[in-house]
Amino acid sequence: MPPTFSLSPYKALNFGALAFGKLSKFELKFPSKCSIRQIRMAAKTHESVLSGSNSESKRGALIVLEGLDRSGKTSQSSKLLTYLEGLGHSAELWRFPDRSTNVGQMISMYLSNKSQLDDHTIHLLFSANRWEKRSLMETKLKTGTTLIVDRYSYSGVAFSSAKGLALEWCKAPEIGLLAPDLVLYLDIQPEVMKKVGGGKKEKMDHVSFYAGNS
Repeated sequence: MPPTFSLSPYKALNFGALAFGKLSKFELKFPSKCSIRQIRMAAKTHESVLSGSNSESKRGALIVLEGLDRSGKTSQSSKLLTYLEGLGHSAELWRFPDRSTNVGQMISMYLSNKSQLDDHTIHLLFSANRWEKRSLMETKLKTGTTLIVDRYSYSGVAFSSAKGLALEWCKAPEIGLLAPDLVLYLDIQPEVMKKVGGGKKEKMDHVSFYAGNS
C-alpha cells in the first residue's frame, strides 16, 4: 500500500492569494491564511487519494500548478508526476490550454498572433477549452487517476482581469468546473523571469505585461 497524503478537501475555487503546498514526509502543509474570494465549483462526492482515507471508492486528486511563464511549472509538474508514480499512484500530466481540441486550436492561433480576437471572446474560449475537457477529467478522477494540471481557471481569471475585464465577469464562466484538491502557486518576479529566458514567445508572454499588472 503506497503512502498517501494528508489534506483537508475543499469545494470552492479560491482566487487571489493561492495556497502554497510543500511535500514533506508525505504531508502537505499550508499557511493558515488565504484569500476568501471564491467561485462555486462542482462539489466532490468521494475522498481523493490526498485525503489519507482508506475508502475503497477513493478517487484521483486534481492538483493544479499556477504561476507566471518560466516560473518552473512544467518542470515541477513533471517531477511531481514521477514522484506520485513512484509511490504507486496512477497519475497523468495535463496542460491548459489544450491545443489538441478545436477550441484549443483557435486559442493557439490567437496566442501566435495569427488571429485577432476581442478580450472577452478569447477569455470565453479559454474557459470553453476547460469545459470541453471537464467530462474526461471527471471520468479519470473517478476511476482513480490523479491529474496534475499546468494552469487552470486561476490563470484565465488573472490574465483577463489584468487586461481590465471585470473580475466577477471573468469568474462567471468557471462556475461548475471541477474544483482542485490542491493548488500550488510558483512565484517568480518579472525581472527574474526575463533573465531565465526560453519558452515560447506568444501574445501574453511578455515581461512588460506581467510587470505592468503585478
